[in-house]
This record gives sequence, structure tokens and C-alpha cells, in this order.
Amino acid sequence: MEAEQKTGRRYKGVSNEQRRAERRQKLIEAAMVVYGAVGYHGASVRAICAEAGLTERYFYESFENGEALLAAAFGAVMERLTSEVMAALAPLSTLDMGLVVRVALATYYSQLRENPNEARVFLVEILGVSPRMDAIYWDAIRQVSLSVLRFSPDAAERAEALGLDLDLFADGLIGAVVQIALGWVRAGYATPIETVVETAMAILGAVNRQFLSPP
Repeated sequence: MEAEQKTGRRYKGVSNEQRRAERRQKLIEAAMVVYGAVGYHGASVRAICAEAGLTERYFYESFENGEALLAAAFGAVMERLTSEVMAALAPLSTLDMGLVVRVALATYYSQLRENPNEARVFLVEILGVSPRMDAIYWDAIRQVSLSVLRFSPDAAERAEALGLDLDLFADGLIGAVVQIALGWVRAGYATPIETVVETAMAILGAVNRQFLSPP
């Protein structure tokens, strides 16, 4: 331990790597606050560092530029949303896809309402920044949609039997869900969440009742 302290590897029992990870997390959390207030394009490195309580040199320790931080913030939101949705789905039967989708929607919309800054990062700020950021966004949410669909063990077979492309079907599902979320967020979450979920369920059911119904 003494040798490590002399070489600067540890400070008060915390390694350089741990401190660096903590600073990185502070910057991500600060970015969400600043994005929520002024948007990605209105955010500056200085403002984000001030919110995090760090000097600007620590920004470049973790991130190459503002877009890299936005990607990290989106990744953090995505990870938490996915974790919450999958935890809510874990106790459910895999046979009733209608129930699976309803629970997933209720969890997703609840998380957006409870975390408005994260909702802005997830729904508004990420898109249109660059082709790279658009690709990160669509690839990530497609994977969530596919994860939900695959709670049905024969999802791929059912899609094939119905003449569907499962990836494109997932894109359609998530596109409807996200557009509803975007309208809801822009309206200040005025509509009760139960109505939002039922609205999404009506659209998803109209897309393909056969796929969402138990076999």
C-alpha cells in the first residue's frame, strides 16, 4: 500500500482508475442536467464541467469531444431504461405477448416521466447530431424492441409465417412507441400514463394483432 501511494496509484485508498471513473460519471450526470436545461447544441464544455464541479482538463481525460459525451450520456440512459424494462418483464410468462408489451410500455413511459432530463437526451438531443449518433440511437433501440419480442420463444418463426422481417417489425414497433413518447414529453406529460399506454397498445395491436396475441 505504501509503495502504491508513493507512486501516486492510490489516494486515500482510491485508485486512479476509480477516481477517473467517478469523474467520468459526474460529467455524464452533469451533461444530462445541462442538456435538459439548454439542449445539446446549447451546452458547452465549461457549463458541463461547472455543473460537475470539475475543471475542463478532466473533461478531456474522459471524452474526445462533446459528441463523445452525448453518446456516453445516451448509453447510460439506454442501459438504465433497458434494465428497468427487463426487470419488469422478468416475472412474466413468455406466452402472453400482449401482457409483455403492455408491461414494457408502462415501465418505459414511467421512466421517461420520472427522469425528464434523461428523456430529453433519449428522445430529442441524440438525433440529427451526426450520422454516427443516429446509427447509435437506432441500433440501440432496435435491440430493446427485439429483446421484448423475443420473450416469445417462437418470435422468429411467427414472423416468418406471417411474412414479416423481424428486424423491420421491431423498427416499426419502436418507432410508434418513440413517437408517442416524444409527443407526450413535448406536451409536458399532460396525458395520464394509463392513457399513453393504451394508445400505444391500440397502435401496436392494429399493426399486427396476430403477432402480439398468444399462439
